[in-house]
Parts: sequence; structure tokens; C-alpha cells
Amino acid sequence: MNPLRPLLALAGALALSGCAEMMTATPQLEMKSGSAQKMEVKAKVMAVGSLDYSPDGKRLASAGVAPVVKIWDMTTAKGLRTLSIPAKYGLGDVVYSPDGKLLAAFGATGLFGDTITYLWDAETGAQIKTIPGNLNFRLAFSAGNKYLLGSEFKPGGLFDPVTMETKQFDLGNDTVVRSFHGYTVGAMSPDGRNALLKGDPQKGLMLVDLQTGREIWRTGDRRTDAVAFTPDRRHVLASRSEFHGTLGTRATMSLALLDAATGNQIRELLRYDVANTFLATDKDFAKLSVIEVAPDGSRFITGTNRGEYKLWDLATGQMIRQLKRPDEKLMFDMSPAHAAFSPNSKLVAVTSAASVRLYNVADGEEAATMIAFDDGEWLVTTPSGYYNASEKGDQYLSVSVAGSPFTISQLRESFYRPDLVKVALSGGTLSDYKKIADIKPPPTVAIVDTPNTTASPKISVSLRIKDQGGGIGDVRLYRNGAAVVFEKTQTRNLNVAEAGQDAQVLRYEISLEPGANTIRAIAFNADNSMQSADTTIEVQASIVARQPALHAIVIGIKDFANPRLALKYSVADAELFASTLETRGKGLFSSVHVKRLFKPAETTNTAITAALRQARQDVGPEDLFVFYVASHGTVDDGQYLLITSNVGSTTTAKLKQDALTQDSLKEMISNIPASKKLVVLDTCSAGQLGDAIQVAMLTRGMSDDTAMKVLSRAVGSTVLSAATSVQEALEGYKGHGLFTYVIVEGLNGAADADKDGFIKTLELADYVDSQVPELAEKVFQHKQYPIVSPTGQGFPLVKTR
Repeated sequence: MNPLRPLLALAGALALSGCAEMMTATPQLEMKSGSAQKMEVKAKVMAVGSLDYSPDGKRLASAGVAPVVKIWDMTTAKGLRTLSIPAKYGLGDVVYSPDGKLLAAFGATGLFGDTITYLWDAETGAQIKTIPGNLNFRLAFSAGNKYLLGSEFKPGGLFDPVTMETKQFDLGNDTVVRSFHGYTVGAMSPDGRNALLKGDPQKGLMLVDLQTGREIWRTGDRRTDAVAFTPDRRHVLASRSEFHGTLGTRATMSLALLDAATGNQIRELLRYDVANTFLATDKDFAKLSVIEVAPDGSRFITGTNRGEYKLWDLATGQMIRQLKRPDEKLMFDMSPAHAAFSPNSKLVAVTSAASVRLYNVADGEEAATMIAFDDGEWLVTTPSGYYNASEKGDQYLSVSVAGSPFTISQLRESFYRPDLVKVALSGGTLSDYKKIADIKPPPTVAIVDTPNTTASPKISVSLRIKDQGGGIGDVRLYRNGAAVVFEKTQTRNLNVAEAGQDAQVLRYEISLEPGANTIRAIAFNADNSMQSADTTIEVQASIVARQPALHAIVIGIKDFANPRLALKYSVADAELFASTLETRGKGLFSSVHVKRLFKPAETTNTAITAALRQARQDVGPEDLFVFYVASHGTVDDGQYLLITSNVGSTTTAKLKQDALTQDSLKEMISNIPASKKLVVLDTCSAGQLGDAIQVAMLTRGMSDDTAMKVLSRAVGSTVLSAATSVQEALEGYKGHGLFTYVIVEGLNGAADADKDGFIKTLELADYVDSQVPELAEKVFQHKQYPIVSPTGQGFPLVKTR
């Protein structure tokens, strides 16, 4: 029997009874940590019962009780798309075609075997056709996508037997070319020309030629539960079950290696007896319902109808290990097994109650867990605690450190790492990175002795901070969503609190805006890996409002200490941006102050730092601050690095010493008192920085995308960045870089989506996000995807009329 059959049947029965929620489970996360540090999912999810890798390994499709197929992008560690179908009782088998161009799945529309099979374009997700005929067991494509095999289950009546029939459906002319009565689909041969079909003990296991329908060989006398070809097509693995006694209350289970040419048994790998099969009360009564062989032929995996998985050595036939699976069991202990190896044989994916779980084949350790929530959100986690998630996917995560509960937002800055999840999904190791187990608790923070009203333009905010065992690191204060204080308290030499020691009080002077000011404070533990819970206060400032000014630092770096880094359009881009701000800012702001830094002496690390420090003195809380850079940039070891003109050597060690780091940018931009800030980074490293940086960039640390999101959240500002690390920001579009040119076009009016005469931050972000990829493909036949991270207040940037 197909392992999905009991799951779908139970789903249907529960749906009719109004108890469909019983087919849900709370996914359990495997954590490399002690009992005091945990990351848990706090939502129930519909059961998953089927999955398949695309032939190139770039996608993974999963399906189950929910009427959707979830497509996962394994190269980016993201949920790519959701394919919804009107299948009231869930989905069954999901399978890619051998060339990866098609995807098929069947959905149960009735309780008694009624199904519709769907066919999609695997690349776009567009539905191609539906296939009638109640194909409701395992699906399989033949060579060249000519045929689709599926099996029809016929429940029979009160006195009629249950019957099975495999149908060979011609996808070209939408007809059933032949049927195999009494058989279900077992496995397709590696060349897609022959199929193994499973029958009852009388019909046995049969190999057929799909072109002619000819029987090649057949074995009988026992039930076959699961079969698989070896990649070289020389052998077949088959699990079998034999029932004894009047009511079949005793059974013998076996796993054998067969000759694929004749069907003759070569040797038996496993045999054991079950004393009592009645209602499956015997703990040993777990049929091997799934067998999958790794593409390199070194290993195979078996799965039981209870969702237990074991890895085997194909050459010796010896079991290597049982995979650890922490998920809850479903009702009646029925977690159906389904497994698929990645094309490079490094990973094996398995269905695990309400999730897809991936394991490293080499050591059997879990690599990642993928969860698709019923509301469309998704989550991919690793045992180290690093994760990737949809926009609201991590709302379902809870964390406890040292036995105390925390929100995931307190760990997001350290553990939201899509780049590291990508490493895990490619079979790489995260052993060199910190784990949840390494995290120490953050301090507690409270705002004290701070008035709720004032007539002064500034206020002194007092924070009572108490160490909880993890020390005290950075302190940040936000006013109306934008960072206005960013202090590294380590420079104060704060003492680590001992048990019973009084908390420490830190005081900060903050400029206020007229009217309501929401002040939020957080503090980090000593290594800045976890932040405290927020503490907030509302302060009403009775001060006279003034028309805001625009302050901008615009940097264009053309020449570097290393001549190989020279750029052609950076200064021209910076000047175009600066002049656009000056022109379009008039009438909206009381004054416009644009500081241009173009010469080598003005664009060193030291000079840019000095300019940002001065901006802290010049910019007021109502003002708009814009920071623009056209240069090189990269990410290494978790740090975005802005390449300044003083950079000569591109070795990792020298870059960290000479370039301007993400931490420095965060601190300096955060401390500028404006609530409205825009950061534009027309920087990338592809093509210019040499092999040393390329290797570092692609194999270590976070990606540009992640770095920009972290920077945006930390500063509370909108950040626009030109391209991801593996792309080159395109130059030579109408005498400028493409990214800056599109931004300027947007500021000149093209981004005015609501036609109100003002270009606002979100409008500009949307315009850049849509136009840069379109023009890059159209003009350069090249991919460039900007990184857009809108955070903090949305506000007008310029006036267009």
C-alpha cells in the first residue's frame, strides 16, 4: 500500500467529522544545545506526506494534507512559491519529471479514491493540465516525459474486493495507452524506459517495458511494500511482508537485493518476524514502505509506515544508522514515510510529521528543517539556530535562554542568516559558527527617572540596566522608529553584575521632535549576540516646530590606493545624485546641504568618519539625512565592508583594518539625531576585487542581502543597495551606473506612484526594485537585483512639481 493512503483516508474521515485539526502537528526543532537553550515552533501545521527533489537539486517540492504544493528554492534557502489546488482531502504523491521541466501531483477530491492529477510547468508554476482517472498512488514519469504512470484505487462494495490498477497515461494525446490490473506503481528505471509494478502475493513484482507493455520478468509468492532501482540499473532493492495464520496475525518482514535483469534474489539484507500484527500493536510491526537509493549508489534509505528512517551501505548491505527524528507522532502513530536524496548525494530529505527534514548523508546529522505554515508563511531552521523566514515566518518561533523565555526578535540580528542556511542546504557545515547553546542572556533594561512631558527640545533619558549573566554590550535608543543613540558600552568598562548587585544607570541626552516622541531602548549582552526586551516611553514635547532641512553626505570614489580598484562612473553617479537632491529638495525643505566627497583625500576611512561625526552635530531631529556612496563594497565574516580610497591590499585582514565596517556605519548613522534617514549604497564587489575577496565573500559570513537588512533594522532607516555579492553593478547606462540612474529617474518623478507630486521612501524603494532588474535584462542582457530594505518611517524625499 502507498504510505500516503492511510494518511489521506484519515484526513478525509476527520474532515467529515470536523476534526481535521487532528491531522496537524507542532514541528519539533533539533537543536545543538543544552536543555537551557531552546528554539521552538509555537504553531500546529498540516501533515506533510510527500516530497521530491528536482533533477538539478535547485528545487524541492513537498505536499500533504493541506491542498497545496510547496516549492522550496534550495539554492537560496527560501520558500519559492505555493501551488494551490481544490483538493478537499489533501494531496498525495508529488514528483518532478526526469528533465525537471514538469511537476505532477494528485489531489484527493473524495473519500473513496476520487482524485485529480495536476501537471505544472516546474519553472513558472503555471498549471498545464489536469489528468482524470483517479491516479491516487505513486506517480512516475517515463523517459522524455512521454508517459505518466499512476495507480487507481477502487474500494469495492460490501462484498466486492478492493482492487488496484496502474494506468499508463500518454501526456501528448491525453489518453490511457494501457492498464495493468492488480498492480500499483513501484519504481521507474533510471533510464525511464521500464517500470517496476507491485502486486498482491499472487501477482508479485513485475518489470514491464513501457514502450510495448511487455512483461520482462515477474516474481511471486509474497507482498512487495517498496522497491527501488540502483543508479546503475543492475540491481533492485525490495522490501517484502508475508502474513501467516488464519487472520494474518503473524508476519515476516524482509529486505532483499534482486538482479534487475531477471528478478532473482541475490541476497537477503534483513529478515525479522512479527509476533502480533493485530491492529499494529506490536512495536516491531513497521513495514518498510519507502526505499530510495542515493544517485552515487553508495547509500540507500528505508522508511517505515511509522516514519522511522534508516541509512544503509549499499555495497555491504549493512545498516549505518537510524536518523534521529524529534517530531511528534501523528494520530495512531501514523507518520507516513517519504524520502529523496539530493542529486549530489550529500543530503537526504524526509517527510517528518508536519515538516521536511534534511540530513547530511555522511554523518546522519540533521542539516535543516523546512516548515510551510497554513497561512503561507514559511521557515527554514538549522540545529545551530540559524534560520531564514518569510516576512512574518519567524513570528512562530519562540526562544528560551538559561531557562527564560524570549522573543525571536531578540535574536534576529545574530541568527537571521539566510546565507548560512544556504550553506546547510548545500551539505556544508556550520560547525565554526556560534550556536544557540553559546548564547548568554541579555541584560534587563528599564527607562527610569524620565519625564513624559517637556518644553525643552532635548531630554535626558535614564536607563537602568542589569546584567543577567551575559554581560552588557551595545545600547541603542530609537526615537519614533529611527536610531538616535548607538553606544558601545564596553568603552565605559561596565562591571559585570554579581548576584544581588544593583543595576547600573546610564543617561543619554536625546533631541526631540515637536509633539509625540516614542522612545525605545534596548541593550545587548556582552558579545552582542542577543538583545534585551524593548522598554519604551512616550514623551510629549511642547516645542515650536520648524521646517526641516535636508542634509546629505554624497561620496563618489574613483581612485584607490590600489589602482586595480579604479571605477569609471562613481564620481559622475555621485554628482548626478547630489545635484538631483539639490534641485528637487527646494521647496520641500527650508534648506538643502549636500556635502560632496569626491577626491581621494576626502574619501578615506578617516575622512568619511569625520564627516559622519560632524553630521551628528549639524542635523536636527526634524531633518532628513541622506548618506550616499558610489564605490566598492563586500561582505566578509558577517561584516559589510565599504571600500574607501585608502584601501590598497584586498586581503581579508587588511580590508578589515582599512575599510569602513558595517559596525562603524551602524554606530555613526544611528547617532545622527534625525528620525528620517535614507542610506544608498551603489557598491558591489563582483569583477573588481580579485579572487581573494571573491572566495571570502562566497564562502564566509553573511550575504549582502542579509547585511543590508541587519543594517536597516539596526539604524531604523531605508537602505537601498545596488547588487548582491555575486553580481556586478552594471555601469555604462547613459554615462552612469544603472542603479544610480534609476534612483535619479525615480526622484525626478518616475517613482511618484500616487501622483501627488512627492517621492516618498517606499515609492522610491518599489520603483528601484522593479526597474533595475527590468533594465538590466533589457539593456545589458545581464541580471542585477538591487537590495531594498525599507525600515523606519516612510517620508517624502523630494518634491517633483
